[in-house]
Amino acid sequence: MPRPKANAKNMPAFKKAPERRSAKAVPRLLGMKDIVPSEYRYFSAVSNKAASLAELYSFNAIKTPAIESADLYKKSTRHNNDKELYSLDCEKGENGVLRPELTQGILRAYIENNFSELPQPVRLYSIGSVFRKEKMQTGRYRESNQFNLEVIGEDKPMAEALLIAAAYNFFQDLQANFQIQINSLGKADCRKEYIGKLNSFYKERGRRSKLCNNCKKYLGKNMMALLDCKEDACQHLLHEAPQIADCLSDESRNHFAKVLEYLDELGIPYNFNPYLVRGLSYYNDTVFEFWPLNDEGVASSKLALAGGGRYDNLVESLGGRPTPSVGLAIGLERVVAKVKDRLTLPNFKEEVIFLAQLGDQAKIKSLILFEELRRAGFNVRQSFSTDSLKNQMEEATRLNAKVSLILGKKEVMDETIMLRDMESGVQETVAFKKIKDKLEKKVNRKEGVIYG
Repeated sequence: MPRPKANAKNMPAFKKAPERRSAKAVPRLLGMKDIVPSEYRYFSAVSNKAASLAELYSFNAIKTPAIESADLYKKSTRHNNDKELYSLDCEKGENGVLRPELTQGILRAYIENNFSELPQPVRLYSIGSVFRKEKMQTGRYRESNQFNLEVIGEDKPMAEALLIAAAYNFFQDLQANFQIQINSLGKADCRKEYIGKLNSFYKERGRRSKLCNNCKKYLGKNMMALLDCKEDACQHLLHEAPQIADCLSDESRNHFAKVLEYLDELGIPYNFNPYLVRGLSYYNDTVFEFWPLNDEGVASSKLALAGGGRYDNLVESLGGRPTPSVGLAIGLERVVAKVKDRLTLPNFKEEVIFLAQLGDQAKIKSLILFEELRRAGFNVRQSFSTDSLKNQMEEATRLNAKVSLILGKKEVMDETIMLRDMESGVQETVAFKKIKDKLEKKVNRKEGVIYG
């Protein structure tokens, strides 16, 4: 069989074919985003970090459908929810929507599967896509991915502290620069008094005219939505508005004070923001967000990395028993964009084994060997769709493989395999049945990895 050149470094570099786009090519929809291979490595690393962290904090994974009943969101809407939803016609006249959030689907599953019969609280986490008709602007997508943590069936302030601590450690591990914003909305009676004060404030002469057009529509209807507006003019006016802290009941004030006390004891810094309300109507008492910091150390509310809070009435509003709960959502695309430049990816340079083959019999035997090595925990790669040995070795070089295993007709007959050190170019013939033992000594691999 033909032998490759002695030095892998002399091989031609992998070249990207010039892009050819047809005039009839169909583009992606507005607001959607491709996560291409060069970016997916970072997305995968952040997602894996999220899942690992959730399990360390004793959360159990759950996966819910991307399509839910529209009724699920009627009593848990954000102030502009109807315009954000993607509606679908389902069977038997059902009104379906592409889920705009993960929380409601998780709570539906909690109710439907009788999780209330389990020891409380129930800790669940989920990673999945959400769909919203977002206003077109940088950093916002109509399909995005969220990492959610939900503590269901817990009324103690430690639940909020737990979620904030988990997110804090997540962002710290990723070396993200952020600031925690936190506030208390109190309960319904507290907000009723506060909304009256807020309404009087914005109706004073000259203030209404300074609001954006959307906020003008909310006057007298959804006053809390005014506090969530990201327009600069509305934000500037907000700093003169009354604070909800002045309307909190003793119960809500004590609960919030305890949350802050826990954060202080954990050494987690935060910024008390008396105007933080979140965009959803179902929150009560503690709410919080993680705002990114720019190079000058200034926090921005326009593209929060994460947010959450307490929602003690949501489970009951969806048909379940009264169940105090608290949740957190992290936007994965925003996190990746923030930490990509400083994120350290796993380096497999010393671990990659590339499996090359020539001929049909060699290909079949290589497929069997590939599965054996993969199940043994080796980081093995291949290009079975390529017949050219030269092209396969170019792929091995591109992957920074430590060794390549080359199997041809002669090797199949002799029950051997060619092992090539990709750095030195040195090749040796190894008995096929001894190749795993040889690789154990030559290639590092992760211990305890089980595939299949």
